[in-house]
Amino acid sequence: MQLPPSPDLSGLVKHYLIIENQAEGGLLHRFFADGHPGFVFSYADPFREYDNRMQSSSLPSSFVYGQVNRYHTLISGQRIGLLIVVMQPWSIYTISGIPGNELTNLQINCVDVFGSDGNQLQEQVLTSTNHISRISHIEAFLRKRRTNLSPELTSVEVAVQLIEQTNGNATIQTLTNTLNLTERSLERRFDKVVGIAPKQFSRIIRLQSCLKTHRQQPNLSLTELAYAAGYYDQAHFIHEFTRLVGLTPSQYEINNRRLAVNLMPLTA
Repeated sequence: MQLPPSPDLSGLVKHYLIIENQAEGGLLHRFFADGHPGFVFSYADPFREYDNRMQSSSLPSSFVYGQVNRYHTLISGQRIGLLIVVMQPWSIYTISGIPGNELTNLQINCVDVFGSDGNQLQEQVLTSTNHISRISHIEAFLRKRRTNLSPELTSVEVAVQLIEQTNGNATIQTLTNTLNLTERSLERRFDKVVGIAPKQFSRIIRLQSCLKTHRQQPNLSLTELAYAAGYYDQAHFIHEFTRLVGLTPSQYEINNRRLAVNLMPLTA
């Protein structure tokens, strides 16, 4: 279930995502980039994550996650209950002051990021008995933490919006000309505020745009889908898809148990 934020918080929050499911204990899940950081509150069984050495560790019951530029393999318990606050690309930096590149591909306990405020939020959300109450606590927290926009933040917002409006196909030259910045200045601001380079962010947005097009027009062939999304050809599309998702487009397509666009079980 997807819920919108209150209108005054739309500059920070894209949407809330509520995922509830029963699964076999120890089931592997794939999570991959969608261009947005966020918060996760787990009010059922905890998830674990495999690292690059295939060693697993438990994820906190509430955590902040930064931008993702590689796919992650997670392990669920039997009961899945998640409230995910999908933030705007710049929002974690806005409310925490932590440079985005220090959070890329990381999941950090809310308490470690926000101290006593994070601890209070965690207790409020995880002890609430309904989603309306949980979201109300989250929005009160966000209103307290948001700051005034700086020119640095404003320029990144404009760049992100242009990338999203062009489905990831805006060139770096278009961005620098629009913002009157050098390429290096744009990269530094993106690295600090968003957490990844503008080219990497554009690739992620293009893939997400491609998945959206596929949902809207499921009869398109891979070749038609690739060209519609701005890829050079089908081979380029398959390479980019596999690198970001860790699955081929065909493997993704046949998985009919997706919990979200970018979260799905890997086995039956």
